[in-house]
Amino acid sequence: MITNLSLNNVKCFTSANFNLANFTIFCGANSAGKSTAIQSLLLLRQSYESIKDKDHFVSLKLMGKYFSLGHGEDFICHNASGDEFSISIDNVMFSHKLKEIDLSAFSLPLEHHDFSHSLFTKSMVYLSAYRLGPQITHDDYYHDTNLDIGIYGENAIPILARFGNKPALNKKLANAIILEKVGDVDIPDKIDTNLDIAVKEAMKNIFPDFYIDIKRNEAMDKVSNTFSSEGNSNAIRPINTGFGLTYVLPIIVAALCTEEGGILIVENPEVHLHPEAQSKLSHFLFLASLNGIQVIIETHSDHILNGTRVYSKEKSIETGHVKINSIRSEFGFRVITEIDIDEDGNLSDSDKGLLDQIEKDLVKLF
Repeated sequence: MITNLSLNNVKCFTSANFNLANFTIFCGANSAGKSTAIQSLLLLRQSYESIKDKDHFVSLKLMGKYFSLGHGEDFICHNASGDEFSISIDNVMFSHKLKEIDLSAFSLPLEHHDFSHSLFTKSMVYLSAYRLGPQITHDDYYHDTNLDIGIYGENAIPILARFGNKPALNKKLANAIILEKVGDVDIPDKIDTNLDIAVKEAMKNIFPDFYIDIKRNEAMDKVSNTFSSEGNSNAIRPINTGFGLTYVLPIIVAALCTEEGGILIVENPEVHLHPEAQSKLSHFLFLASLNGIQVIIETHSDHILNGTRVYSKEKSIETGHVKINSIRSEFGFRVITEIDIDEDGNLSDSDKGLLDQIEKDLVKLF
């Protein structure tokens, strides 16, 4: 698990330090720097995955599978302080001297690197804020073992079509989903809950009438699906449903396909969701963080934040399980406020603009 991320001379930060936990929330105003923290992790991971010889000298790949930033000049802080840039995760540093960098290049040399951290050795799943909208058909999923959801969630339906009748990769989370449905009943660890069952039950917690029917056309290597209310035979094409279903489904599938000890990163999980659904989705993400997955999200939603607080109180989760990094710009500098949630759902600190616009508007109304 990543417990600390430090940045020096990276994009908008001359220096920044973030503490992370089982469930980490980045929030703050637009362009404050939330994405930069997540992008730094993505750049490290995609650089590692691009290396064929893991012992060979490596560079930071600014263009790749998870994120395409641009040139070196887009990565290095324009008001750099000191003589090097660095990204550090826990006690592992990746850095290089600024004077030796070609700012027009699409990669930056790394003077120090160590790939023993779990960021590289465990699975990592990333879902971009931009996810694939409703589709009539999808390309079939042809990989045998690597369940790659895709950064836009484009493989979620095909993976369900091919592997839905097999046990979920994250057995612990799948069983926890079923346990929440059946109540106070012991589920033996040896029970293997199928992926499609776990996905459907998790989706029903957010959309009570959810039902999905998936079909594979092997002759054309295509997959299609329809939605309906359970017990209702009137099938509805995805393009005739709201975007919310299509945007949430990859999050559920991604979590269940993230191995224990892995990392799930989701940008703006609340997109296209009704406030109640946002709160219920935060419940699911919290559940994932309790079952072997480090969950890292970026959000603009007070419903996500407050839903997390409510679940912390309902389950009496100890302080430290959730870490909020609130980021804002003040006089041209970035201010980072670290906030914990205690077992009663209370925030350890506050920050200007901490998803409090509803309260501000209500004060003006009443």
